[in-house]
Amino acid sequence: MISDIELSGRRAPLDTLLTHLQQLSRRRDVTFSAWAAELLEIGVSYFAATAGKLTRVGDQELQVVERFFKTEDRSGRCAMFEAGDTAPLSTSFCGITVGEKTPILAPDTRVHDKLKGHLFIKSLPVAYWGVAIHFNGIVWGTLSFCGEEIGEAHPLDEEALLLMAGLLELKLENEEYREEVRGARESYQVLSQRLEKIQHIDALTELPNRGALFDYLHREVNQLIRRDGEGAIALVDIDFFHMFNEQHGHEEGDRILKGVSVALRQAVRNYDYVARYSGEQFLVWFPDTLQSEVAKVCERMAEHVAQCEVDGTPVTISVGYCAFRSDSEEKIPFSKALDKLINLAHSALVEAKGKGRNCAMSASKRPVTITSLS
Repeated sequence: MISDIELSGRRAPLDTLLTHLQQLSRRRDVTFSAWAAELLEIGVSYFAATAGKLTRVGDQELQVVERFFKTEDRSGRCAMFEAGDTAPLSTSFCGITVGEKTPILAPDTRVHDKLKGHLFIKSLPVAYWGVAIHFNGIVWGTLSFCGEEIGEAHPLDEEALLLMAGLLELKLENEEYREEVRGARESYQVLSQRLEKIQHIDALTELPNRGALFDYLHREVNQLIRRDGEGAIALVDIDFFHMFNEQHGHEEGDRILKGVSVALRQAVRNYDYVARYSGEQFLVWFPDTLQSEVAKVCERMAEHVAQCEVDGTPVTISVGYCAFRSDSEEKIPFSKALDKLINLAHSALVEAKGKGRNCAMSASKRPVTITSLS
């Protein structure tokens, strides 16, 4: 088993999940049973669950192929069967999971649309995450995790569960079920793309990270310049964040970073792009946007962030932004243009801080032209 997974009731970080899944995908020295048990342990840690199980379904019955239980106390709703035990499919949430095309994510099963009406809801787990395992175009079984208490919901839970299910399907191909797997199956390329997508997310704020940010912006600036559009880049900085960390500790600092990231996503429009730039700074991309509209969105961001509080005091932000427009049909090095736009936004951010913080400053009265940046 993986020795350093924490099973203390707190969710394992996303980067821990990715690291362990990468390690597990390379394992060739263990039996299928041991391999599946490690996968279940990884999932239990990630969801802060009580137990995990892999089941095979058929004839309205499920059979436990492998299970992992966090503690020796098996008296709760997540009490597990032993490997090889069977039960009617209708007596568990797995009976609903097998009929779903997408994973079931239910940190609170009592309010989940598809689980709350289950005939045995009072005796089933309070939290549940499950996904169907497909082979040869049919449902082979389920991978699921359950908890005795209401769990937490994270935006990447579906991707994480699908990634674990995909690795499991590929492992089954190379084990005793090889002959059963001849039809449609998920390729390593699809799994790699899914894993790459998750790796481009900042584990703390669950926003795109710096690497994903620049990949995205290079394409976006390129396209906007080619269609003679207008846009803007804004840098957002949490005021007095280092002082707050020193006074309240890094755990509270992480809470504020998460809260601000959520507030920024809620404040911008659905076609804007928010990413974690560095430390307590975020970058917001406004495509096809006039300078006057950017100022309004900055005000809205400040209002949403102010709902995050420290000891009853609203959190504030300083914003520096640079609006620009395309004015040239000539080929321009987009990477240099992007660097200069960010530098101008940073200069405006410095000015905002110099004016006392808790405000937004523009790099210029009018949008800068791309020609002026080349």
